[in-house]
Amino acid sequence: MNADFAPAGRFAAAFRESYLQSLHDYRFFYDDLAEIGNPAEADHAFYFVPGMNGTPGQMRFMLPSLTRVFGHRVYLKALYLPEFSARRPVWEKYSLMNVDRKLARLEADLRGLLARFERVTVLCSSNGFYDFAAAAGELCSSVPPGRVQLLWGACAPDRFKPTIWERVFYPLNGFRHDGHRWFAYPNHNLLTAFNPETSTSFRWRDGASRRDFLKVDLESRFRCAGLDWCYVSPSQLGAAVAHVVNRIRGPLPVNAEALIAARDGYWQNRPAAEVERLVRSYLPGCSLAFQPVSHLWVVTPSYVTALFERHKARLARAHDRVPRHSFPATPAALVHSGALA
Repeated sequence: MNADFAPAGRFAAAFRESYLQSLHDYRFFYDDLAEIGNPAEADHAFYFVPGMNGTPGQMRFMLPSLTRVFGHRVYLKALYLPEFSARRPVWEKYSLMNVDRKLARLEADLRGLLARFERVTVLCSSNGFYDFAAAAGELCSSVPPGRVQLLWGACAPDRFKPTIWERVFYPLNGFRHDGHRWFAYPNHNLLTAFNPETSTSFRWRDGASRRDFLKVDLESRFRCAGLDWCYVSPSQLGAAVAHVVNRIRGPLPVNAEALIAARDGYWQNRPAAEVERLVRSYLPGCSLAFQPVSHLWVVTPSYVTALFERHKARLARAHDRVPRHSFPATPAALVHSGALA
């Protein structure tokens, strides 16, 4: 065991043990399922890029909205590597070497999909957009316009900042790993007065449809001392995001739609105009939609269905304007790259 792993917080060992046990619990959407549908029969192809500490199985959360809008002849593939498995402790995931492996896999996956489908819609969750922008910017510039489309849900900032929560909870449960400080912060709906992202549940309603969504089913949470907790390291996660952002070479030439939480705790109450400026610095022509909820709950069915409906309408307009032969089924550049091997 790494000597730098020694617990520093008074109850660090107990918290860490509870977390490690939770990795083997039933996690519902929080798993490694990385493929849905039959690519040989699909009319539409989608590629899901999870956000920070996200996992492939989370794409199932959007599946009811997706099939409602696009039907059942869809194929979904998610970015996945064993290094980022839902069963692996989060502090082991975000080495810069692992991040580079993830970017390489993302580019290879996208090349493979473009070799098979005339159009691919990339679904980025939270910080996952920056992985996509770093790995696929050059590829997006090299293929005909419209072949890669982007939907970005729960837009996230492009950096991590220090937080007062570390000073509060590190003495309780924190430890060091590879030179970075990790600590767990609690989740409870009563804590949303301090940060909207500490919620544990969300009561969703849309017409006659109602459901209580639980965060523990969707994101990595573990139970300790009667509360749900989540591990975070602003320094290590911040270094990983900075490493990715530094590889982005400019705005992306893709059609894009962004779904933004107006009450997002990760933006630390920044005004909407500032959020829009940052998003447009990467996606100048992006269509933005702000919704009055927090980060995770902006991707509940109502908002996601509306996002897919706008995207479908955009695709229909593009199809009416662009001749079919503009989208070669097997671009020579992709064959030569080895994507079909």
